[in-house]
Amino acid sequence: MHLPIDYIPKKVSILGAGRSGCAAAQFLGSKGDAVFISDACSPEKLAEMLAANQCGGFPSEAGGHTERILDADVIILSPGVPSDLPVLQKAKSRGVAVWSEIELAFRFSKGAYLAITGSTGKSTTISMLGSILKAAGVEHSVAGNIGVPLVSTATKIGPTGFIAAEISSFQLENIDCFRPKVAVVLNLLKNHLDRYKNEEDYYNAKKAIAVNMGKNDHVVINHGDPLLARWAGQLDGRTNVVRFGNGSIPSDGVWYENGALFSRFGGAQEHLLDVKSMRLRGRHNYENACAAAAAAHLAGIGHKHIASGLSEFSGLEHRLEYVAEIDGVRYYNDSKSTTAESILCAISAFEHNVHLIAGGRDKGCDFSIVKEAIAKNVKSVCLIGEAAGRMEKVWSGCAPISNAATLEEAVKGVHAKADPGDVTLFSPGCSSFDMFRDFEHRGEVFKKSVLQLQEKR
Repeated sequence: MHLPIDYIPKKVSILGAGRSGCAAAQFLGSKGDAVFISDACSPEKLAEMLAANQCGGFPSEAGGHTERILDADVIILSPGVPSDLPVLQKAKSRGVAVWSEIELAFRFSKGAYLAITGSTGKSTTISMLGSILKAAGVEHSVAGNIGVPLVSTATKIGPTGFIAAEISSFQLENIDCFRPKVAVVLNLLKNHLDRYKNEEDYYNAKKAIAVNMGKNDHVVINHGDPLLARWAGQLDGRTNVVRFGNGSIPSDGVWYENGALFSRFGGAQEHLLDVKSMRLRGRHNYENACAAAAAAHLAGIGHKHIASGLSEFSGLEHRLEYVAEIDGVRYYNDSKSTTAESILCAISAFEHNVHLIAGGRDKGCDFSIVKEAIAKNVKSVCLIGEAAGRMEKVWSGCAPISNAATLEEAVKGVHAKADPGDVTLFSPGCSSFDMFRDFEHRGEVFKKSVLQLQEKR
């Protein structure tokens, strides 16, 4: 159901009491809205979450979403709640709008949205963009799927500022007026088939980021992605298409070639920076830098600030994060890895002698794309979680494979077999929800396990 951009609801039901749900409740409650919170968890868990997020004063229900949520002008859906619940279909049939938290935030924002989506690389790229905006000294926020609810930060940015927003396919399922000034789509890769019926449904959810964009907006796409290349043809004439990639591109955009980043806009080619000045390494990070640079340029940021922001960016926690060196073995935490492509990028960042710890909740990724890299770079694999069986079947014969009941057990097992000069890499390639609260919790458990090894030396 479409509602005008200036529509202000008075009664709102919020499904999901996680970060974004509670942030939405606080925001709407501060405006005097009647807020009702519904979550599928136990009453005890819900009470704990609401108290932790200063939302204990709102009426709520636990154990599932009943028709009580229908007594609302708008339903705000948290990313983890499926959009096809029967009660939501009933809501739509009754004319109750269903919004994602990004739709809510957008309607109350004054700044311009620079949004980034894709199957992998989103958090790194949006953080690179944030580093560029910081270097330029402009008002901005970095929020969204990266872990900071948009509604808690974006609504505070003024009309000349920017909202750098990491956007997931789940958040794009329930938008109405959401329209970024610049939208970056990094890639379309097989993912989240635990949520979507098929790959096409997942890809279409990603493409929704551009559904409201017009001739004054820009979509930045990966020139090397064949699915995005075809989509670009459909966008021509409706909005502006800019490209990024590895190797020279045929039109306006930013690319990585011969150890440097180059840009071309309006026919003028410029050298942005040599990648040796960046703290991050790896071709995938150089391509992410190209995407961030393109978005920044389209936002009016000068090349001097783009180069400075990319050079100063040191990487993300839980994304190929160096943890420690123990007995000559280096340990890296890549808990943010939730796709097969993420595992591939992580393994490829090291030349050889990698001990890989992987596994978690299976999202239907194509793990066969990692086989060659495992055979080339990996000395051993230790698997955990629900996806362990399928991963072992796909990777059989590529490297010695073992299994562990817990992440702590996996760390101890790998430590016992690693030699000086080796690398232990935790890159799960799956979601965390079979064993952990989220990827941050998973990464913290890994780091704690590694540091405990160090303490016992």
